[in-house]
Amino acid sequence: MAVTVKGLDAALKDLDKQEQIVIDAVKDILASTATDIEIEAIRNAPSSWEGQPLNIKQRIDKVVEDNGLAWRVGVQSGDPVFEIEAWLEFGTGLSAREILSNPQYTQEVRDIARRFYRNGQGRIIGRPYLMPAFFRNTANLVTDIENEINKDLG
Repeated sequence: MAVTVKGLDAALKDLDKQEQIVIDAVKDILASTATDIEIEAIRNAPSSWEGQPLNIKQRIDKVVEDNGLAWRVGVQSGDPVFEIEAWLEFGTGLSAREILSNPQYTQEVRDIARRFYRNGQGRIIGRPYLMPAFFRNTANLVTDIENEINKDLG
């Protein structure tokens, strides 16, 4: 005895098409969000410190990973020991201490800030440019992805 399911091949093709629509929608939103973070961070990054010019703005970029399903946005660091761009983001004293004690920040952000915290007496006051751009542009990320998927499937 054999069972034949009519239309199964067409249904499977339709499911594959739906899956690709969802993946493409997610990739589009992630790419757009990464670009928005990059632009805002560049706009807000300091161009000088203590009268000395900085080239942080020129080194902020986005890098695609996992075939468009992941993005990294940040500063391409020069000297890993003297990372002025991170010190300017987090500060070396009070600013870093505030980040470390603020539950609003994720553990990942606090771990990064901890790397640049010195002894609480540092004189670099944080002038965040990357983290605010990240928080602002990802606040509605899940909703944006859902809306894009619904739009593309509808």
